[in-house]
Amino acid sequence: MNVKSQILAVVVGTIAFSLTITVATPAARNPYTGKKLIEYGGDVPDTEYVRQHAGEMEKVPFDGVVISVHSKIKGGAIGWYMFSRNRFAPEEYEHAIPDLKATKFKRFTDNFIQTLASPGDLDWFDPQWASVAYNGACLARVAKQGGCKGIMFDPEDYGSGIWNYNAWSEERLAAHTFNDYRAKVRQRGREFIRAVNKEYPDITILSLVGPSLSYCDYESAGGLKSGGRYGLLSSFFDGICEAATPGTIIVDGYEQSYAFREQRFFWDGRERILRLTKKTISLNPKAYAKHIRVGFGVWADCQSGELGWHPEDFSKNYYTSAGFRASLAYALEASNKYVWVYSERFHWWPLNAPTAYVKALALARTGPGPGQKKGPWAVKAADIPGYPDERIFADMRKTMTEVLDLPKEGWRFNRDERNLGQQLGWYKEDFDDSAWRTISIGKFWEEQGEYYDGRAWYRRKFISPPLVNGKRMFLGFGAVDESAWVRLNGRFIGAHDLGPLGWDIPFVLEVTHALRNNAENTLAVQVYDRAMAGGIWKSVKLLVK
Repeated sequence: MNVKSQILAVVVGTIAFSLTITVATPAARNPYTGKKLIEYGGDVPDTEYVRQHAGEMEKVPFDGVVISVHSKIKGGAIGWYMFSRNRFAPEEYEHAIPDLKATKFKRFTDNFIQTLASPGDLDWFDPQWASVAYNGACLARVAKQGGCKGIMFDPEDYGSGIWNYNAWSEERLAAHTFNDYRAKVRQRGREFIRAVNKEYPDITILSLVGPSLSYCDYESAGGLKSGGRYGLLSSFFDGICEAATPGTIIVDGYEQSYAFREQRFFWDGRERILRLTKKTISLNPKAYAKHIRVGFGVWADCQSGELGWHPEDFSKNYYTSAGFRASLAYALEASNKYVWVYSERFHWWPLNAPTAYVKALALARTGPGPGQKKGPWAVKAADIPGYPDERIFADMRKTMTEVLDLPKEGWRFNRDERNLGQQLGWYKEDFDDSAWRTISIGKFWEEQGEYYDGRAWYRRKFISPPLVNGKRMFLGFGAVDESAWVRLNGRFIGAHDLGPLGWDIPFVLEVTHALRNNAENTLAVQVYDRAMAGGIWKSVKLLVK
């Protein structure tokens, strides 16, 4: 579950107010009252484990845990096979119910049964799709009879492409339009929740990602409803919201927040879930508003694959224990109720997490504490797999010819911490950027001393080579971490904004209408980095078609 993270904004007065709240504040005004921390990671326990170790587990200050149901027939967690045409047999899951009934939890009040949109090996029009709803109902039965709050749902496709209409075969695309599929996926959402609610009325579904992920696709595709990898996900949730019982709660767990270290990004995520997705993407905003709630995920050992995990020196980790506490506090404050904690390099059960990180779970409920300044980024852009131009621009070169590789050096750079650059005309040709620092592209800005999450601008003048009239011209970007708004000679060209998901995705923008042939041009790029490294970290090329 390695996905990058997300965005801006809450009224300044609200932020200032929230920062002044202390543990002594009356409960009615305390932003942490009633909020819950849920554990889910590579150490997910099964029902037998929690029955045997409940007392030991509750020494860690979580409010609940995601629990897997292991098949007595096939072995392994059957939640990984929910989205399949093969129906669960009772002997695969019924043993989990007495396990849970016998578990003596005292403080873990909000536990969830693990389910996933996996393996996703059937079409939405497949008559056997009813098996998915049946399987979901089986696991909902375990949750209900076992005294759990509900089910955890992980919609990540893990390569199946079930939510991505644009990636399907020509045969499938010819058989049904995007709107056909959108309607069918919405229908399947209704079927799914009806089956689940039959076993568990008024269930809570903690979804690790939710409909807001479709909104990211929509933004990046310039308003194209079919979006990209998760273009159909919101339709499934629309169906769920339309047919759910009145008390059913769907938590958009916003995995995009894994690496957030600033309060404003959590509040922007809340805005995306509650307002922007509902307004722009949802087919039934009224039903959406009734059932969708805000949650967040925080990755405790974030980016440990690149940075390593350093229990002996927290300063080398993406999150120090103080930073982990702060992000948890921000997430709890901005959520409706649930924040889930993910980890890979250490376990909570059996416990081998550093004591300071365990304490951070409890301290987060009293406020963010001193927080964490963004430290040096240890990873170089050139060390990221797939960095060479030959690989990144291979698809573009199939249909276009490269005529200019923009220089890596000599770019002007300035932070835009208050998001005033556009208002101040930083994109205009005659803007004087002589006071800005010089920076290179092809590298993260952290590699060049800018330890910063937020907005910043790049500017560069270049001479276009003589070109044949009648040809179409494009700017190809190898990657911008994470979002980019591009202007050429003062004119807006286009945007690449997948949120945190777009950090390593190449993109092309047509500049035919704005480019000056065989003359000087001024390129201005506003970049928005929400977490981890940032900047124009791969090449920029001028291409002709």
